[in-house]
Amino acid sequence: MQHKLKSACESILLQVGVFFRRQKWKEIGIFIFFLLLSFIFWFMQALQQDYEQRIVFPLRYKNVPVEWVLSDNNPNAISVLIKEKGTNLLYFFWKPRFRSVDISIPSLPKLSDSTLQISSRLLESELSRQLMASTSIISFQPREIELLYDTLSSRLIPVSVQLSVAMRQGFQLSDNITVTPAEALLFGSSRILETLQEVQTKHKALDDLAKTTEVKVQLALPPGVKVESDNVKITIPVEEFTEKIFQLPVQCLDIPESYVLRIFPSSVEITCNVPLSQFRELTDDKLEISIPFAHFEEHQATGKIPVKVTRQPAYVTNLAVVPNELEFIIEHHD
Repeated sequence: MQHKLKSACESILLQVGVFFRRQKWKEIGIFIFFLLLSFIFWFMQALQQDYEQRIVFPLRYKNVPVEWVLSDNNPNAISVLIKEKGTNLLYFFWKPRFRSVDISIPSLPKLSDSTLQISSRLLESELSRQLMASTSIISFQPREIELLYDTLSSRLIPVSVQLSVAMRQGFQLSDNITVTPAEALLFGSSRILETLQEVQTKHKALDDLAKTTEVKVQLALPPGVKVESDNVKITIPVEEFTEKIFQLPVQCLDIPESYVLRIFPSSVEITCNVPLSQFRELTDDKLEISIPFAHFEEHQATGKIPVKVTRQPAYVTNLAVVPNELEFIIEHHD
């Protein structure tokens, strides 16, 4: 079967070869060749002539002040009629980077408190920058633009950090996480700004921290709200910690003169984590357990009162009190 199929294919190819070797097809081939050659010469000659072509350039307004919002009615394109040789027109269409006309807002003169002027001279100058030196601008529309804008309301809003932090084993936060700036100057309609109590950052997750780290995080701005700088700096103070143990007396500083308070035990053991840099600085006088006498009176029925540290430095963490409950007796003397 395969042998018959191979023979049939060879026979067909042989017949096709004979067909195209006939004199008639040779003449047609020569005719087509010279026809294509003539077309190429004509096309090259045609490209040397001047042509008029209308092109639409998008308008892009740059460096808009953060407290401004441009009107939706402003032109977003400019139609230009140019004159150029065909060869250059082909080059022009192959270069899409020429297709944008940028207008810098701060350089424009004001016509009023809500209108800027883009002159025909400026437009023509910016168009010429996008074209080749040999290109002639015949006309363009619009000739001039009155650019409309509105001034936004502004308000300082506190920044709320959305952050997930995981420290390497043996390391902890040594102080509060801070954000700089703590407030952001937002611009928008007064209706929107009045509803905002805070502006959040985009969520950031940090893992395996073993030193103080600073990161820049973008603000998650509500729709229609602008800000001068859309990111803030977050500082995460991280330090290696170690354990420290104290024996701390339990105090009650407002015992009435006619009362005697007996506490069992009169002191407790405090275990806490402290940064290595603060280990020597942390002494027992920086910690305090002070319970108001009124609290003892509230628990007099049971004779037991919970105990916790009432004063400590901010860098101290993971406090544990042993025992965490005390027994007491209140004696009254006339």
